[in-house]
Amino acid sequence: MKAMIISSIRFTSSGNKHQRKNILNRSKKIVLLLLATFTLSCCNKDDNPFSGNDQLPPETQTGANTAGCLVGGQVFLPHQRGLNAALLCNYEFIDGKFYFNLVINDNRETIGKTVSVRTGEISLATNTIYPLNISNTIFQPDFIGGGGIYGIGASNYFYTNSIKTGELKITRLDLSNSIISGTFWFDAVNAAGETVEIRSGRFDMHY
Repeated sequence: MKAMIISSIRFTSSGNKHQRKNILNRSKKIVLLLLATFTLSCCNKDDNPFSGNDQLPPETQTGANTAGCLVGGQVFLPHQRGLNAALLCNYEFIDGKFYFNLVINDNRETIGKTVSVRTGEISLATNTIYPLNISNTIFQPDFIGGGGIYGIGASNYFYTNSIKTGELKITRLDLSNSIISGTFWFDAVNAAGETVEIRSGRFDMHY
């Protein structure tokens, strides 16, 4: 799998060593966090930022570091277990282009679950809607457009595509304070043709 991940990263001939290193480090960080979702931690402590709640966090724009959505009509919230992180959000400027990545992990069970929204080579803007219609962005760290992912375990991934699509809306982008907030929804399909509906997604993050 590592060979697949590394081989999917495209380097331009004009990029310098520092730019190539940044892109590689960003890609590794994203993939490693997704893979960590599916690893059972030896620690039994559940460090859940929404302990006892079955409700989605409000749609705020203050940098509250909250996120959640509905997966098949059920509330999906970040849950940390041991060293496995619950939330990741990046909006980075690399090699002259912007990359956005949001990962929400539920690490409570033996088989972890994750919801992710990504955009590549897009400069995001407040009150703008972006289509989520790119497939398999986990192993395409350098891509153009937006995509949504739902994962169960290490091999059952649901992806958006040109038919199963969604939308990302940015409600606040504060570059000075490194705050990004927004909403999202998408439909996704796995290799077996099964579909999943992700609805009422929201995030309010420092990045």
